[in-house]
Amino acid sequence: MRGALVGLAGAVREMQRVPSGSGYNDDAQLPTLLSPRKSPKKERAQKPQGIAEVSWDKFLPDYNAKLGTGAYGGVYTVQGNPDKVVKLFDRGDWNDVMKETVFAQDMKARDPVHFVDCIGVGNSPVDDGKIFAVFERAAGITLNAAAHCFRSPDGINHVGQALDVLDQLTEIMMRMMKPDKNGQLHFHLDLKPDNIMIARDATGKPEFQVTLIDYGVVRTCKMGDADVHDAALQVFRWLGWLFLWMLASENFTLDDSLEKNPWDLLPEGFRPFFKRSDFRPPAYRSEKLSAGLLRDALQDGFFDQVMSPAFRQQWTSPSKAKQLLGSILGDLFYGVALASDCSSEFCPDFEKFHNDFKELHKTIASDSL
Repeated sequence: MRGALVGLAGAVREMQRVPSGSGYNDDAQLPTLLSPRKSPKKERAQKPQGIAEVSWDKFLPDYNAKLGTGAYGGVYTVQGNPDKVVKLFDRGDWNDVMKETVFAQDMKARDPVHFVDCIGVGNSPVDDGKIFAVFERAAGITLNAAAHCFRSPDGINHVGQALDVLDQLTEIMMRMMKPDKNGQLHFHLDLKPDNIMIARDATGKPEFQVTLIDYGVVRTCKMGDADVHDAALQVFRWLGWLFLWMLASENFTLDDSLEKNPWDLLPEGFRPFFKRSDFRPPAYRSEKLSAGLLRDALQDGFFDQVMSPAFRQQWTSPSKAKQLLGSILGDLFYGVALASDCSSEFCPDFEKFHNDFKELHKTIASDSL
């Protein structure tokens, strides 16, 4: 069994295509655990109370400066106000708006460093009264852009920066696991690199400030609801995916091609962990895996083949770093495998990985930052 897994950290290029119905898709999305809820057709919701209403004239979108297409609509810079963005919702449903604004306002109040606030909402006098919402604009560049800018001043240049971003992300995930004053939990379920902004610290330090954006794919649920466990599993799978993204960032741009979908450049040997067990090759089936088995199989190959080459030179003790990485990899991807099975027995421990990343950070050479 171990022999079958040894090569998974390298370039396993001939893996069979995923069968139809596995929950895996070919676009730039992580396979989802949470299927859309089916509900009876209902009348269009009316504008809710308790959300500030803002004037369209004060927050006109700059149609020549589209920042992206988020869940449910396009996002633009606000004319003459670079610190704000306006989102135009494609559907005239206030439920979509409520989902984002409630998440933004709650998480901004609880964690003002890592989230942006919603300024207000309204109806535009154009486009058939399309609903819009105004948000704070997060500073910096996306994590996706940072990976493509690996050797530029704006990108991820040191393993310490990569670990610092991971450290902040686990802090954010820990915050999502804590209920608000009303006993509700709020989960951001679309933590792809385009929804994570990183910005240089205002003091000029090499570390980045991490902010989450685009709150269209979120889940709000009460403590004790079945959705809480499913949402936590989905967030945990993102942690595994982002761990690869951060520590192997240079490997995503070796061919200098920005046209390639960076998700497709992840080491293929890791992809089966994100599928349900019965859609994986036999050696990857959950019942055949353990954290110890994965630790032994992954630590050498990950360090020597998958980790960004520049990062390999930035440790005080490569052997100790390799050992710590192996332990993290074993725990992380055994957990990802169980999470992909929606295992009721697996409960993500984000605090453990938060501490693991801090311990790994201690092995970085002081002159590498």
